[in-house]
Amino acid sequence: MTKRIGHVLLGLSVVLAAPTSASVLPPQFAQTEVQPSGATDKEVLFRANQLSYDSRTMIVTATGAVEVTQGARVLTADRVVYNQSTGVVEAFGNVSLADGAGNAVLANQITLTDDMREGVIQSLTLMLEGKGKLAAARGTREGGNVMTLEKAVYSSCETCKDRPDDPPVWQIKAFKVVYNKEKARVEYEDAFFEILGVPVVYLPYFSHSDPAIKRQSGFLAPNIGHSTDIGYFVDLPYFWAIDPSYDLTAGLMWTEHDSTLLKTEWRQRLDEDSAYSLQGSATYTEPRDENGNKVADKAFASHLFGNGRFVLDDVWRWGYDLQLTSSDTYLRRYDISGLDRLTSNVFFEGISGRSYAAVNGWYFQGLREDDDPGTTPLVLPLAELSYVPDEPVLGGRFQLDLNLLSLYRGEGRDTTRVSATADWRLPLTTSDGQLWTLFAQFRQDVYFTNDDGPLNNQDNTTGRFLPTGGVEWRWPFVRHDGGDFRTIIEPIIQAVMAPYCGNPDEIPNEDSDSFEFDETNLFSINKFPGLDRWESGPRVNAGVRAAAYFSADNFIELLLGQTYRFREDDAFTVESGLRDQQSDFVGRFVFQPDEHIRLVHRFRVDKEDLTFERNEVFIEAQDDDNFAFRATYVNLNQEALVPEAREEIYLDGRVQIANHWYMKAMGRRDLDEDKMIEARGGLSYEDECSEFGIDLKRRFTRDRDIEPNTSVVFTFRLKGVN
Repeated sequence: MTKRIGHVLLGLSVVLAAPTSASVLPPQFAQTEVQPSGATDKEVLFRANQLSYDSRTMIVTATGAVEVTQGARVLTADRVVYNQSTGVVEAFGNVSLADGAGNAVLANQITLTDDMREGVIQSLTLMLEGKGKLAAARGTREGGNVMTLEKAVYSSCETCKDRPDDPPVWQIKAFKVVYNKEKARVEYEDAFFEILGVPVVYLPYFSHSDPAIKRQSGFLAPNIGHSTDIGYFVDLPYFWAIDPSYDLTAGLMWTEHDSTLLKTEWRQRLDEDSAYSLQGSATYTEPRDENGNKVADKAFASHLFGNGRFVLDDVWRWGYDLQLTSSDTYLRRYDISGLDRLTSNVFFEGISGRSYAAVNGWYFQGLREDDDPGTTPLVLPLAELSYVPDEPVLGGRFQLDLNLLSLYRGEGRDTTRVSATADWRLPLTTSDGQLWTLFAQFRQDVYFTNDDGPLNNQDNTTGRFLPTGGVEWRWPFVRHDGGDFRTIIEPIIQAVMAPYCGNPDEIPNEDSDSFEFDETNLFSINKFPGLDRWESGPRVNAGVRAAAYFSADNFIELLLGQTYRFREDDAFTVESGLRDQQSDFVGRFVFQPDEHIRLVHRFRVDKEDLTFERNEVFIEAQDDDNFAFRATYVNLNQEALVPEAREEIYLDGRVQIANHWYMKAMGRRDLDEDKMIEARGGLSYEDECSEFGIDLKRRFTRDRDIEPNTSVVFTFRLKGVN
């Protein structure tokens, strides 16, 4: 093997040749970079304040800020001694050997071969790229990739600056440690795991991946806890890094009073823009009645969730969202999800310019007690096409929307709807700042229905033509008093002309049941969310928007409005607040004193007695990672969207109570019934090397075989031990 450092220093010795047996290179020359005199595998650069050479012993000594660079390896020390006859390099004082990959060895003394690949190190500290640190009494370096350490200690915790002698939060002590850089593994023999200096576990053998490795197979941090429903449980997942583009996480969740669950998750990235995942679980469990008593032999139970997005080219992509479960209460029993309605969707869509096309399929699974699978529709297909030409039409923006919907039920009515909508808008601005928008819309719908009820089984075909036109006027008054402060007052009036027709009894209402009149649809031409119901008759939507902006992060905004019509529209319910000639008042108030605090108040006020029919208040306050608080108050009177009046408050917060210590709490209470729905709390600790916490959850509601439940979960994770 070519002795690289030897070539460099031997080249220097030629310069130093003199009658004496030892020579000294002047500092101004020794500090320059020197190239090897002979052919080498890798170039070597050498720097030092002073260099001496003894020709009789063939020993070169470099002192003062010595730096030797060979490829990616860099050796620095106060003094370096090289013996040409033995090929041994010794470094003394503040020695550092870095490999260029983020790993570095710190020591008082190192003895190396002249290619810096092998050697013996005394009292060393090995700084790993992933912030882990290995300290040992003695170490041996072999082949440039393997280090064997004796009486070693590993931790990713930083030393306390005020109390450097205190033990770290955790550390692993071992009589022997082997660090294999090529395999990216750290192996321990006769190891003790310590917390705050106290040994808690003895491990005859233990290994983990290099902390710099982000993905490697191994066990993940377990979840340990207790639940009223299932007793004590342990969830231990295993991560299998099969390939850089896909992996599998699988594990068993053992429960005291119920069956053991198999839980899996598969993830794969196909390219930069395409990826998919599947998550599932399965078990054999004994069905229970409403009192929680087991009523039958064990049966298979499972769930499957997933999503995927696949980009075909610059225009087209397809994807899916998957949510399925074998029973209504399975997800809540094992705390997998709190959803009460599952939605699965497959879609194919394309976007070109301002035009859009899509084909969707939808499958719904209701998990509430009153959900009937027989009447829950399968949507296949829902096809949409929205075409917007690049050039103006009659000076304005034109849009053509085509829609095809088919619903199938096991019991009840099947529906197919074909709809075409032509929409035209022309914005105009006057010299004094008034904003006018002329609009016209023409829609043609055709419905095909089949009702296979017990009393009738007939096919019906119904069509309708829905013309709409009107004008919208806005006049924003802006006052700028200098600096960042400005105020805006903007009156808005929208006049809509439409015939009194369009909602015959033969047309089913499939997509407009969940209607809510609020400030978001006040100025919509059709306030219904779907196409099955149409807002008919001439009307005027009027409101005002006012705002004061003190800075970019400090402002107040208010929007208030109402709808007026010549006669009531029975397509809306009385509870909606929109049926009468004069609607309820709707609005939104936003107050943001700075970037950390925000208050939003959304409301609907009765037009006659000015009482709140809908009242929502949202408050959010946060200060980086130290403090976060959210509060939501909801008061809803009975309407189509909410069969029963509801008044609830939801609180959620997280605060740092001490250095590295955090506390969190959440609560949801039914104010109308004066009872709690759900509450959570937790205490956690997190620093640069560890994370652990305890979470307490209480569910106060009952759902068939799911009784009110209290659960406690413990989590613990060591950073730097993958």
